[in-house]
This record gives sequence, structure tokens and C-alpha cells, in this order.
Amino acid sequence: MVHFSFFAFGVSWYFDRFELLFAKNGAVWGVGYTDANARLPAFMIMSIFSFLAGVAFLFSAFRNRLRLPIGIVVLYVVARLLLTSVWPSLIQSLMVEPSELEKETEYIQHNIEFSRAAYALNRISEQPFAVDKTLSMDDIDANPLTVSNIRIWDDRPLLTTYAPIQEIRTYYDFKDVDIDRYMINDELRQVMLSARELNFDNFPQQGRSWVNEHFQYTHGYGLTMSPVNMVTEEGLPELFIQDIPPQSNIDITISRPEIYYGEKTDRYVIVKGSIQEFDYPEGDANVQTTYAGKGGVEISSLYKRMLFASYFQDIEILFSQYINSESKILFRRTIQERVRKLVPFLLFDKDPYLVIGEDGRLVWVMDAYTGTDSYPYSEPISVGRTRRNSGYRYNYMRNSVKVVVDAYNGDVSFYVSDKSDPLIKMYTKIFPNTFQDMSMMPKDIVSHLRYPVDFFNIQAKMFGVYHMTRPNVFYNKEDVWDFPRELYGSDGGSQRMDSYYLIMKLPGEEKEEFVLLLPFVPTQKSNMIAWLAARSDGENSGNLILYQFPKQKLIYGPRQIEARIDQDPVISQQITLWSQSGSRVVRGNLLVIPIEKSLLYVEPLYLQAQTSQLPELKRVIVSYDSKIAMEESLSESLMSVFGISKSMQADIKKRKIELEEEGSEEESSVRSWPELAQEAKRILVEAEDRQSNGDWAGYGESLDQLASVLGELERQANQEMGGSPNEVEILKEGSNTTDDSPKEE
Repeated sequence: MVHFSFFAFGVSWYFDRFELLFAKNGAVWGVGYTDANARLPAFMIMSIFSFLAGVAFLFSAFRNRLRLPIGIVVLYVVARLLLTSVWPSLIQSLMVEPSELEKETEYIQHNIEFSRAAYALNRISEQPFAVDKTLSMDDIDANPLTVSNIRIWDDRPLLTTYAPIQEIRTYYDFKDVDIDRYMINDELRQVMLSARELNFDNFPQQGRSWVNEHFQYTHGYGLTMSPVNMVTEEGLPELFIQDIPPQSNIDITISRPEIYYGEKTDRYVIVKGSIQEFDYPEGDANVQTTYAGKGGVEISSLYKRMLFASYFQDIEILFSQYINSESKILFRRTIQERVRKLVPFLLFDKDPYLVIGEDGRLVWVMDAYTGTDSYPYSEPISVGRTRRNSGYRYNYMRNSVKVVVDAYNGDVSFYVSDKSDPLIKMYTKIFPNTFQDMSMMPKDIVSHLRYPVDFFNIQAKMFGVYHMTRPNVFYNKEDVWDFPRELYGSDGGSQRMDSYYLIMKLPGEEKEEFVLLLPFVPTQKSNMIAWLAARSDGENSGNLILYQFPKQKLIYGPRQIEARIDQDPVISQQITLWSQSGSRVVRGNLLVIPIEKSLLYVEPLYLQAQTSQLPELKRVIVSYDSKIAMEESLSESLMSVFGISKSMQADIKKRKIELEEEGSEEESSVRSWPELAQEAKRILVEAEDRQSNGDWAGYGESLDQLASVLGELERQANQEMGGSPNEVEILKEGSNTTDDSPKEE
């Protein structure tokens, strides 16, 4: 039997040669100089030698000789040591290491090309972005969709805020906050929304019965939606959709708010039993319902009840009197588990997001990936790594599938989004009835598809190294890029900056679109070097563009802007004051907003009492060039940095002339200068909000009110100071704030 072992060794040595394509024995992953010139020949020699040894053993068995087999074994061990260990080590130390770049250049080039192809980095188009310092309020006004959709609510503070104001009952829970865009009143708006799911773990202890858990409390109900940029006077989010049943303040309605399948639905439930389900609370009573969907499995027969009782290890299923001939059991209701059971060969994004269809139904959308660890010359990356495990190693990934799960019926549909991927081509041939073409996806769902964060972050991480395409630069790691760092949270600790969604007009484009964006900084430095944008809308969906800054110009990175914020005497004094009065300041994400050919930096500040779980948005910090302002709203901060636009100045002057020509000398009750200045500031903020929301009629009314207040200011100035100051200059002087002009809070 020994000769069969040698034959197996021969086969193994032959195929081990191909494993070198996925290993790292030299400067990079894949076959290197030592592999090509030592290990590959050695493995082939060992394969041939093993086959010959097997033949020799077979021959010696017929001749009944022992000396030959012993000699073969000794020779095999010596040959293996010399050929696969000593020889490659000598080649590496004597030939490669003294001139590694020269020897490995060819193989480094292979690694660069194949790694870029494996993660679709070769699809990234690159454009220069020459940053200038000419941004003005007129440019801000020329980009209303971008400015009106700047996110001043972060998902973590917003999730904490949603809980006390919209969970309604203890058994409801918001798992996370999703970001999406909707056409609201004929305007593209970026919104944040969260599903109100049922979490039976939060149910009062005295009410935790088997019937309540599996028959009565079966589903979540509705969602909460708010715009990314609107705040109430109390510092809370302005809600578009709220309460139970869902009350909508916009032109979006919810026709089927029940959530039987979601991110927290981890228990089986039995529907269509002899008792009704709890639907939603209404005052002191509860509204009841009966499931009308097509999800679930019938358990009418005793045999099926026995099967499910055994599967769930729950004998109550077998003896329950509430199960009848129409009853169904709904299980595997957690989205992640549901899709993984159907297609276990795919990888899935960790963040499904909720979408409201045009018919008012709720569906979940999830991104899926194909992956393998057998792509030659490609550097691997760990996917799904946690503190408890190192994850799975892949060296090829594609976002090839979009998954849609109905929140009411549990129907799952898989749509192929990248037909060029060879792996998904193979899977569609193996499972022809599983995957559908993207043209089959409902159009109201297509408009909410987005570039996935998980895949984008993996691509960005790899691109930080593999944007270097010249072997000598790559070998020396001269220009490695990294994710920026920012200060975040109540302790102001440093964290890696996350990629973020933004509605903006990309350079050279004619209209705004939904973009996933991430800045880059050089390794161990803080200045920004480039930013990467992933597009999600229309025919450009899935395209990536890198905008690279001039290397000879200093562009402030997020960490440098954070330092300038901390060094501002007005801002630092206010933060210190808040932190000493029984509250804590929560710093939000610092967003880098490209507008025209400039960069605008925006950071929200939240205030949370130590005894409260309700963060309130109190200030918005805006930084541009050498100017920093912290005001109560984004519009106020923008005006503090940029002043007033020419169009607004012209409107104010025009209205003033009209009032003078009309001989209007109506005077309101006498008010002091501070009161009038405060009123002018309030009206201007109101006008800015109406303009950003497209309410032009209201915008005109605000301008009329502003002109009236400024006229009163002018009259008081003439009376008290004997002068006639220009209204616009008064407003500018009251609004402009820079590093060198601290402002009292």
C-alpha cells in the first residue's frame, strides 16, 4: 500500500504548484521570483520523483526486496528538504533580497493588476480636483439641493432620540437608522428612517406568556422618518412620518405598516389561529387583526405539528388549542437568516434598509456579494471580522446581487446587478429559477437602490494601497492612503471616519444625485489628498470616481478641522460651559461637502443631559477656508461664514425702494435695537429655510417682513445716531464670524 501513498504524493505535489498563486512567499501575494525559479521546479521534481518512487515500491514488492524501499524513503525525505526548503531559502537570501525590487518587479506588477481587477478598482475613473477659495453665498444659493440635504443628524444620536419619542410602547424597538432619498413634494430629499419592530425581550415580565409570544404579539408596526436637515425649536428631529398608526406629513402614505419580517423578528409566530393578533395600541385598548398574507407554512395536520414541535423543541405547538385548520407558522423571519438559508453561497451586507414602495408597502433591500479566496495574485481581505472571530478570507468580491424582502409576506427576490461577474454567471446557470434580471425589479424599488457601504469601504481600503500602479512606488509604499480620523461622541474620542451618503452635484455634472463619499488622507498625516465618490442613480449607478487634489497644495483634512474647532475660543468656551452644567456635549460626524470647486466642512453638536437619553441638536459648526462659525442652525452658520448672497441683497434693496415709492410710513410698536436685530435674524433664517424647501411664495413674504424690520432699524438709526446705515451691512456685521472675531453666546 505504500506505493499508493507515493502516487498520492505525486498528485499532491503537482497541484500544490497552483496554490502558490494564492500564497505570499515574497514581496507580494502570488507567485514571486523565488516561487517561479525554485519552488515551482522543486514541486514538479518532487511530483515526478513521487511517481517514480511509487513504481519502485511496486517493483520491490514483486521482488520481495527491503533495501530498495528504505533507500527510496530516505532519498525522498532528503530531496524534499533540499528542494522545497533549502533551495528556495538560498535563492531568496542570496539572489532576491540583495536586489528585491529588480527581481520582483514583474511579479509586483501582476499583483497590482490582479488585485485591482479582483475588487473592481480598475473601474474607478480618476479626475483632478483643483480646490479654490472662491466659494461664496451665491455659490451656496446655486446648489440648493446639496445645501438643503446636508446631514446634520447622525444615525447614533438620532436613534437615541427616536426611542423615547417614537417607540410608543416598551415592546417596540428601533434597531438602526437607514439613510435614503425620496421625491417629496416634487423635490429630491435625503431622509433618515427606522422601522418600529417588535422586540419581545422588552415585554413586561408579568406579560410574558407562551401565547403572547407566539400568537398575540407577532409583528412590528410602521416606521419613523425625518429629513436629515430639519430641527424643531426644542432641538429634536422634524418628523415626516410618525406615530401609530403612521401619520404622514408628506405625500407618502403607508398602506401596509405591519412588519412580520425584519431585523429583530427572531421568534416563530403562529397566525390565523382561533385568537386574533395584537395589531397596534390605541388609547387604553388594543386594535386586533388577523394575518392576511401568504407567508408561512400550514400546520393544520397533526403530523406537521409534531414536526415543528420537534424542530423548535417546543411541545406547546403540539397541544395548543389555538391552532386550527387555517393556521400557519412563520419562522426564519430575520432577514439576514432568511436570505442566508436560501443562498448560503453568497455574502451579505450587514445593513438591510427599509424602503416604502409607491403602493405604500414596506420592503427590505439588501446587498449581496459573490466572493472567493482563489483569485490569482490578489491580496486577500478578511470579511465579517469581529472581536470573536477573524472572519472569512476573500481575495475577490463583487456586488452582483440585490435582494428584496417583503416585510409582510416574507417573499424574497434576488436580482442580478452585475452581469459581468463570472461567479454570478455560474450561479445563475446552476440555479436558473433563483435569480432574476434587474429589469424585473419594480421601478419604485430601483429608485432606492444605493451603492453598499460595506463593499465601498473594502474597495476604499484596497485602493488606499493599489492606487499606486508603478511597481517601484508600490514596493516602497511611498504614497499609501488611509481613512481620515475624526473626534466623535460625548468623550470626544478619535475614531475612523465613516463613509457617508450625500445628495450633491458632482463636478462637471448638471444635476444633483445620491452619492456615497469618503475622503482620503496620506498615512500618518492629516491633510486630505483625495475623495472617492460612488454613484447610485440611473445609468451611472455603480460607477466610482476619484477626485484627486493637487499634491503641492495643503487641503485641510477632518482631523485638522477638528483641531481648529477646538482652538476656537468661542466654540471651546461654549463646549466647556455646557459640559459643566449637568450635561454632556456629543460631537457629531464631521462631513466634508464638495461644492463647486471648494470644500465645506460641517459638524453638528448635540447636548444631552446626564439624566436623559434624549440628545438635542443645539449647534451646527461650519468651516470654510480660515473661517469658522457655530450657530443654532446650518443656515445661520452659513451666513456667518459667507454673509448674504447678492440675490438676497438685491431683493432687500428692491423691496425697500418699493416701500419708499409707495410712501409706506406705517410703524409698528416701538422696539429696541436688540429686539429688531433678533427679529431680522429670525426672519432671515425663516427665508433661508423656505428658499431651500422651494417655498418661493413664503420666501417672498419673508423678504417683505425683513424689509419692513430693516426699514424700522434705519429709522431708529436716523433718529438716534443721525445716520442712515445700509441695511445689508448691518445684517452682515451681525452675522459674520471668523477665527479673529469671537462672538458672545
